[in-house]
Amino acid sequence: MRLNQPSSPKSATRGAIRAVAEELYAEHGIDGVTTRSLAERAGVNMAAVNYHFGNKDNLTLDVFRDVARRTVERRLNSLARIDERAKAEGREPNLGEIVEAFVDAYVNDDTPRTGVLLAHLVLQHRVRPTEWTRAIVSEELDGFARQYMAFMRRAAPHLRENEIHWRYHLMVGAVMMSLSDQARDGRMARLSEGLVNPEDRKEFKDQLVAFLVASLGPVPPASP
Repeated sequence: MRLNQPSSPKSATRGAIRAVAEELYAEHGIDGVTTRSLAERAGVNMAAVNYHFGNKDNLTLDVFRDVARRTVERRLNSLARIDERAKAEGREPNLGEIVEAFVDAYVNDDTPRTGVLLAHLVLQHRVRPTEWTRAIVSEELDGFARQYMAFMRRAAPHLRENEIHWRYHLMVGAVMMSLSDQARDGRMARLSEGLVNPEDRKEFKDQLVAFLVASLGPVPPASP
């Protein structure tokens, strides 16, 4: 029987740099992190970052490709459970279920940093696409988007094919804009004069799901 061997100093250093990169990208966004700040937080010199990853872009690609894969796995597992439950109850998935599965990747309590990183990735690609964001989106996220839209068709048969595509992309935009204003002193809280607290994650998620479900309506009446 082969026992697990302790990781080598080389792999441990690489892992430490990568873990620090996740932390800093979540805290400061992609453009707010330098190779110097990565090295300082990880307790290594700048040459170590380049030695293990070649350059910052390669490190960023590595971090966000893993974020994308974890996110897709989470969403596909959620859709599989939704599909299994719907089949057991003799119905199609409903809009509330599939929208919640989409939003959950961004707003949840068990992997909140992954949701923040996913939002940074999508925003970066929408606002300032790069070679590495294009690679991740096309290779890791596009396939999931097609599978997700297949669930949307089942849950919203009243929508035409072009409307499914419109609503999916508009849904992504609504999620991104909402996530960008989650601070207690942000515009949403300011205009509501305290009636809205975007830092209340449960309320934030519930309101976002309700809005998106309504945007995909009308919802067909439930089966008796």
